[in-house]
Amino acid sequence: MTGLCIYVDTYRYHIDKPMQDIEYKKSIIRDSKNIKYNLEALRPLMGPEELTKFIKDNDNNPQIYTPSKENINSGKYRANLHMHTTMSDGEQTVEYRMNEAQNYAQNHIKDGYLVIAITDHNTVLGAKEVIKVLEQNPKKYKNIKVIAGIEINSIYYTSHVSPRPIDIHILLWAINPYDKFLETEFYKKDYNDKWNIKIPIKDFNEVISNMAPYGIVGIAHPTRYNEDLGNKKYPYITELFTQYKSLIGKVKFTEAYYQSYKQTQTGPLLGNEYDKYINYINSEAKRLGIIRTGSTDAHGKTIFGYK
Repeated sequence: MTGLCIYVDTYRYHIDKPMQDIEYKKSIIRDSKNIKYNLEALRPLMGPEELTKFIKDNDNNPQIYTPSKENINSGKYRANLHMHTTMSDGEQTVEYRMNEAQNYAQNHIKDGYLVIAITDHNTVLGAKEVIKVLEQNPKKYKNIKVIAGIEINSIYYTSHVSPRPIDIHILLWAINPYDKFLETEFYKKDYNDKWNIKIPIKDFNEVISNMAPYGIVGIAHPTRYNEDLGNKKYPYITELFTQYKSLIGKVKFTEAYYQSYKQTQTGPLLGNEYDKYINYINSEAKRLGIIRTGSTDAHGKTIFGYK
């Protein structure tokens, strides 16, 4: 009967698999100083080793990042690696996001998991809440994997293609939100400041270099905030990706399969120009050995869209 339970009870199947990223999870428990936290409850937490394998395996698989009606109904939609909660400017709580992900995965994915990332703006509070929710509900999230992350504002300076600095957002995944440096750097002191913009906005090069020891660091939605560059937006992408590659020797990624460009453009690119630019970003990432990932950058009521 014990063997049968492995196949009938999804949670039993889940916990009978070898735990991954044990040292990463131990460091979170240790640094949290919460004696009630335990390693078993953090099984759904995806650490750097498991995450690296996942994004590498799906570099050429935009389908898993695309929440089309067909992909959702068939369970082919498997990953949303960038979303926001009430800990920054999102409409839903961390627990709500995780519950929606669990409900979808339980009802649509027959084998494997839905992978999600909580990446609130310039604060570790969303990532801390991930740990808290998992520890409070150790058996509930058996059909998902959750990444504790953060989205960091930075400025990219390039005299070659733009007379002005360009805003660029950086994603940092698989963090220990109780790490002293990250707690100090990204502790949200004002809950009314949804972007936590009172922290100094730093240079792109500095953020990439300084964050590399603390997780997997990459470039969010690379078309954002540069639509006014005209044809110079193409050399800008090449320059940005080349500079990023020179700054980091380990895993590199960018949101080439970002699903919400058309909802978030400050100056919309239409028709063939939009497709041309997206294809260029995709091809440059591939050429430079930068892994292509994707998300909806969820801010609204659901994880399946931006708003």
